[in-house]
Amino acid sequence: MKLANYGIIIAMSKKNTEETQNSNTEESFDPTKPVRTGRKVFKDNPKPKKEGKKVEPEVEESIELEDTTPRPKKVRRAKWIWLGILIMIVIAALGAGTGYVYAMQVRIAEENNQKLTAATTQYVLAEKDQQNGNLDMARQRLEYILTVYPEYPGLTEKLKDVIVAISLNKEPVASDVTAEPVVTAVPTKDTTVVSELLVQAQNQLVASDWQGLLDTVKKMRNIDPTYEAVKVDSLYYFALRYNAINKINSGHLEVGLYYFSLAAAIAPLDAGTTSSIVAARDYQFAASYFGYNPQRAAEEFQRVASSMPNMIDTSGITAKQRYVSSLEGYGDYLMEIFDYCGAITQYETANNITSSETLIAKFDQAQQLCLNPAAATEAPQ
Repeated sequence: MKLANYGIIIAMSKKNTEETQNSNTEESFDPTKPVRTGRKVFKDNPKPKKEGKKVEPEVEESIELEDTTPRPKKVRRAKWIWLGILIMIVIAALGAGTGYVYAMQVRIAEENNQKLTAATTQYVLAEKDQQNGNLDMARQRLEYILTVYPEYPGLTEKLKDVIVAISLNKEPVASDVTAEPVVTAVPTKDTTVVSELLVQAQNQLVASDWQGLLDTVKKMRNIDPTYEAVKVDSLYYFALRYNAINKINSGHLEVGLYYFSLAAAIAPLDAGTTSSIVAARDYQFAASYFGYNPQRAAEEFQRVASSMPNMIDTSGITAKQRYVSSLEGYGDYLMEIFDYCGAITQYETANNITSSETLIAKFDQAQQLCLNPAAATEAPQ
């Protein structure tokens, strides 16, 4: 009986022991409690306290682990904003520049239209005045057109017709003012001779005798510069203009340009004379390179020959001939420096304008040497 009770006590003791162990095991795996590891979790181990003193509880300080989670990168929008502003500024500047140029073009076109309208109106009125016999007013209107729109078509010829009509229909008016005695002696002016010269000049204008007209007007000016000043100036203008054209066409470029400058001092030159002036000046400029700089001479004479190929100077050589000669001279120079392929172009261009046996022979030689440069034993002459 005692042994049975003792066995029951032992069994209950084992059961309590197993429950205690199970309880401890469950507590050790409690997920709400920190897991103990073998790593050091304290910053510093506290020093042992002396006996007899109160030991304060240790404070656990957990290690703060670095957050390695990737963070989103900040987008830098400032540079794009400034780039956009810069682009807008450039676009605005370009727009303003384009608008300014367009506005200037519109303004110039409008001014030209206004001048053309005024010139057309005065030209029509001048024709009516000419038909009604009011020749002086017609002349004034045409001279006004010369100042605002000198390139008006037919203006020069119309003014010439009006002046001729004035010369034929209106005799020189003698001055009715009685000459007062003067203190200082002056040479007596022979108005009879001047009036005869005026009639002679008017006839020369009708006959287009420009050199004779120029000589007559000079004589009149030498005798009395103030006599019929308006008429004489008109005659002088036409004499200078047409003599300038004749001089340039005959090769006397300097004299022709000088006559044009004198005519421009009296009245604006018309558009028909502009091409002659430009061509004469271009010819003189190109001739300054002729003979010693064939490349530049060829470039300059190309422009003259394209517009006025038959223009000459006192040498009698036309612009086209000088252009061909400059091309040939430039080709010879390229042959001397062994640029055979470059010489081909110069000889071929010159031969296409004016063909000659000499150019053909030089072209063939340059072509052969360009294909086989080793065949050249010495610099070509």
